[in-house]
Amino acid sequence: MRQAARLRWNSLFSLLSAGIRLLTNVLMFLGVARMYGPEAFGQFTTAHTLATLFLMVADFGLDVLFTSQVARQRAAANDLFRSFASVKLLLVGIAVIGMCFIPLWQSFSAATRWLIYIFSLSVAFNALTNFFYALFKGFEQLRYETRGSFIANLVLLAALVLISIFHAPIWLAALAFTGTRALGLIIAVMTATRFVQFHAPSFAIGELTKVLRQGWSFGLHLLFEVLYFQLDTLLLSLWQGDYEVGIYQSVMKLVVLALMLPDIAINVMLPVLSRLHEQDKKKWEWVGGLLNKTLWLLALPCGLVFVVFAEPLIQALYGVEKFAPAIPIMRIAGLIIITRFFFATYGLMLMVAGRQKVRMFVVMMATVLSLALNAYAIPRYGAWGAIIVSLVANFFVAIALVLSSRFLFKRWTLNARYLWPGVLTIIAGLILWKALMLSFWYGIIVALAFYAFIFYFIGYSEDERRVVFFGRE
Repeated sequence: MRQAARLRWNSLFSLLSAGIRLLTNVLMFLGVARMYGPEAFGQFTTAHTLATLFLMVADFGLDVLFTSQVARQRAAANDLFRSFASVKLLLVGIAVIGMCFIPLWQSFSAATRWLIYIFSLSVAFNALTNFFYALFKGFEQLRYETRGSFIANLVLLAALVLISIFHAPIWLAALAFTGTRALGLIIAVMTATRFVQFHAPSFAIGELTKVLRQGWSFGLHLLFEVLYFQLDTLLLSLWQGDYEVGIYQSVMKLVVLALMLPDIAINVMLPVLSRLHEQDKKKWEWVGGLLNKTLWLLALPCGLVFVVFAEPLIQALYGVEKFAPAIPIMRIAGLIIITRFFFATYGLMLMVAGRQKVRMFVVMMATVLSLALNAYAIPRYGAWGAIIVSLVANFFVAIALVLSSRFLFKRWTLNARYLWPGVLTIIAGLILWKALMLSFWYGIIVALAFYAFIFYFIGYSEDERRVVFFGRE
């Protein structure tokens, strides 16, 4: 199969996997917010955010490293699987135990505490499932992840419908989420037998140390990357209470939905760029530049929607009566989305080029910066202070990654096809802001048509259009 065609199929499967998963999560969070109100929503999202952080402990960067290693050495997939699986099981145990201890020494509400215990089981199921998905990605067979995600999340949707019909307690929603993650793991294990043979894991110190020595920089990067982006939620819970968390997370859950796009791109392009870095550096740089431009072009309409259409979106999704304070937070979140789309490719290129430690130090410094600024901002300004600090931290990461890849920045960014879409977005945003009172849906349709024109005729060159839209190399 030609590389461009394979990329398009894998992009589709990755889009479907992430889309199904995130759509289900968004519906779950919207349902919890509307049914139970901001305070219960804050309890639910605090526990879920904590589970996300401990999922990074259970992952510790091994999934990304495992994918890249399998992509380079498919003949050795059995040995790689056995070595990495041993470390994965050890980390999963540490993560689950660690999460269960958190409520014992922090003053969470009783409801939040029980939700944390339920979500701790989902950490184990999700971590192991993602490990098998990393195996499928290494073989560039993303359709198996799509199938597993579809089945597990379809069951979750059905369970959530029943919970809403009978107005069941909120802990049942957490239990349904955790149970369907277990179902996803069972499906992944059954599928993995197509690619590797299962053997008893080896917990030999030498083998564990070897894998951790390879992956420690990946692990610290992943942990601190999530920490600097999610730390504010936990600090809000501890310093301001469940209501402020509910307001803040009503926006951040939509941000996560938008960030699905760069996550999909990185999942698809990681094995390809890993291979090209070894075989053809010139093509590696060109493909990375095309990815960077594509994410930039996608970032602009996403950010514009968050900034210009914040009020009607909050009204439609949550009801402006309860969640009115989320509107100005959502507008700042639009700038965060653009920033994260912008620097995603630079981080990926550093990792593939063997400069993972640079990424690790950048996000570690961003975490320290976020903690320091939030210690001042959250007690005084609540969720509004947290979103401003998040914007500052993300700007810091963007600047640091660009400075670490200055030669790529000059070649990718300093040209008319990259800069003009940004200028036109600012103009379109000002026009739509003035005309917003006419019609929300009219504005969305105009924006989509405008960006379709930019994508095809302004953003891409003829050669790039041939690859992106028609799959021709």
